[in-house]
Amino acid sequence: MGDFEQTTVKSFHAVKSDMDEFKRSMNEWVIFLDNSLRDAKEQVRFLERRVAELESEIEMMWRR
Repeated sequence: MGDFEQTTVKSFHAVKSDMDEFKRSMNEWVIFLDNSLRDAKEQVRFLERRVAELESEIEMMWRR
């Protein structure tokens, strides 16, 4: 195998390695963002419940 072929093979191996690392990194980001989204949705639900409670308390105060 000539020098050009060896260099080309090494380059393709490096690209494959880079792509494998990129896929792994993207998977980690997807998992991280999914967890962050889940946490944000949970916090929004908590805040919505709290707002409803406070609105209910205000309504009860006005009825007195």
